[in-house]
Amino acid sequence: MTQFFNGQKILFINRILFDDAFITVVEVIFFSVYLKLSFSDFSSIMGLCLLISLLVQIPTGYLSDKFDRKLMLVLGNGAEIVCLITLLFLPSLIKGSLFIPVLIIEIIRTGMLALASGNFEVLIFNMFKREGKTEKDFMEKSASYFSIGAIIAAISGFVSTVLFSYLVILPLILDLSIKIIKLLSAIFMCSEAIHKEMTKIKMKVKSLNHKLLFLLFSLALLFCISRGTFSLYQPVMTSLGIPLYYYGLLIMIVNLSIFVLLRVLKKKVSLFKLSTLLLVSFAVLTFQGVLVIEHFIPGNLFRFLIVAIIFSSMQIIRLFSEGLSSYFINTAIKDRDDKTTIFSLYSTMAQLLLSASFFLMGVVQGGVDNYLMTYLYISAIFVLIIMALGIFGKGKKYV
Repeated sequence: MTQFFNGQKILFINRILFDDAFITVVEVIFFSVYLKLSFSDFSSIMGLCLLISLLVQIPTGYLSDKFDRKLMLVLGNGAEIVCLITLLFLPSLIKGSLFIPVLIIEIIRTGMLALASGNFEVLIFNMFKREGKTEKDFMEKSASYFSIGAIIAAISGFVSTVLFSYLVILPLILDLSIKIIKLLSAIFMCSEAIHKEMTKIKMKVKSLNHKLLFLLFSLALLFCISRGTFSLYQPVMTSLGIPLYYYGLLIMIVNLSIFVLLRVLKKKVSLFKLSTLLLVSFAVLTFQGVLVIEHFIPGNLFRFLIVAIIFSSMQIIRLFSEGLSSYFINTAIKDRDDKTTIFSLYSTMAQLLLSASFFLMGVVQGGVDNYLMTYLYISAIFVLIIMALGIFGKGKKYV
């Protein structure tokens, strides 16, 4: 059995099955329809949980480095599944406002995700090395499998909107099934021996060089941009009068664009530099400004096509943040012992930025009361940040 579940097969399972591929598409509506929570409630819960994540990311990464990464991965993912099952039955168990119960569940889930965070990437990378495979093998397989996952996610996104219209809990049930499959695959991963006593977290962080910190922050920012703006897709399209099933079609187009990009770039990833990622991301974010002409676009279908093209271009940033970040970070820290702590530091940065973006979106939306303008303002802010990063990194020769 162990021979069958080698590193390549475990990587295949985890790359083709995206976490939350179904529920993410209808997440805002799910909170509204099933849990009876407003967009403000949703933003508050997400923002608070992301802040709490900051408190536990590095400590849990330290625990994984000090003890057993596989144990932390299985424990964290298993507990998250229990949290989601509880969330599934919550409306039947509690009458009245679900804000506090949902908040508690999401806080616990945040802690469990932090416990599991980074462990899979380190374990699978080390499995490949133990099996005699090179970093290039890992990168090419990872990118190739991720592109397959993008196709599955594309179909999942469209199917999710259809299933949601029949039964609102179906997307969550399907995501739970995926998480269980991935948990089972993790159980068959090779467990690592107990590590030697590690240096204190303060000394580890101090030992980080500025170039590595710049890399982690830049990739964390790209993750924040990808995840933060994605939450606005559905509200923006609804505010423009575009039907919900068009949104499902958009998600399919979006994920197919990821597949195409990965098929084109998977053998050229090693040629990429951080400066390339920042420059392309800057261009993509600037392109979002085309949305200002939406008032002059007649008809829902034509308006949808324009929006689909613009939103699909954002998937280039998603490719960088989700498809390539593991390769960039693993390559940068290949000679370090505290790999999981580094990934936890990356996750901490990403969650901090994402938390700030959620709070900022709430403030901007409250001020302008227009989802399209909120999206454009947030995109403009990200443009300025990337511009500043590029100038700073160029001056310090980090890019």
